Amino acid sequence: MKVLRASVLIAFLGLVPAVYASSEAEIQAEMLLESMEMEALMHHSISQMMDLQLQQNPELLPYKDVMMQFFSTYMSWNSLKPEFIKMYSTEFTAAELREINKFYATDTGKKTIEKMPTLMNQGAQIGMARVQANMGELVAMIKAEEERLQMLAK
Repeated sequence: MKVLRASVLIAFLGLVPAVYASSEAEIQAEMLLESMEMEALMHHSISQMMDLQLQQNPELLPYKDVMMQFFSTYMSWNSLKPEFIKMYSTEFTAAELREINKFYATDTGKKTIEKMPTLMNQGAQIGMARVQANMGELVAMIKAEEERLQMLAK
């Protein structure tokens, strides 16, 4: 019986460092990502990306399930979460992340989280419209650069 208790205690003590291995910044980063509802956001982004790809390339429609399986494996929240935690905990201190978490717990913070995907989508649309409106200039700039590079090659 003493051997069993000792084994359980040793096993438990072996797990304790793993529980406390995360830095305070990593813990705060994980809390932030949860408050930002990053898992749902990632799922929504993957769906939107897939829909956009299929609209632009209808010939991919027969491969939709395969593509979703791929994205679910490599772009899922579970597969990316550790890297996102590391990214946020590297860029922000634990104290900064606590402040951000406090903000996101407010009504304004919650509204920011709620509105952010819509705002990002609108921003992307504005950017795409600007590029399309000025595409002629980009094509002319590329053509001029191509001619310049050809002249240098001679």
